[in-house]
Amino acid sequence: MSSRVRTGCSIKEYTLSPHNSRGERRAVDILSVEVLNTLDGEFKGKYYPLNKMTDAEQEQLIADHFLFDKPVSPLLLGAGIAPDWPDARGIWHNDAKSFFVWMNEDHLRVISVEKGGNMKEVFRHFCVVG
Repeated sequence: MSSRVRTGCSIKEYTLSPHNSRGERRAVDILSVEVLNTLDGEFKGKYYPLNKMTDAEQEQLIADHFLFDKPVSPLLLGAGIAPDWPDARGIWHNDAKSFFVWMNEDHLRVISVEKGGNMKEVFRHFCVVG
């Protein structure tokens, strides 16, 4: 059992899929990683770009149920949600794997998660960084 709080975030002045360009997705990716890499303490972490992830990193993130995959829904694909996949997409997480940011699934998908049912702590993580 786990508890999570998540939200999608957009960054002003950048369009969302399917209207954003490869350059915009890359700019969102670069900007987001720069900001996330300034976090310290319990939020210090690492970015894993999907197109450079090792097999071991991918397998671990899948086993932990944290990795997102290419959209396969005909509705999402028909809407143009996955152009240039996996370019400029990735996952950033803190060392404790309790705070995640998915890049370019929206612009950012921010997720706080914890094993068990301590929603107060999950929400605290979510609010402190946000």
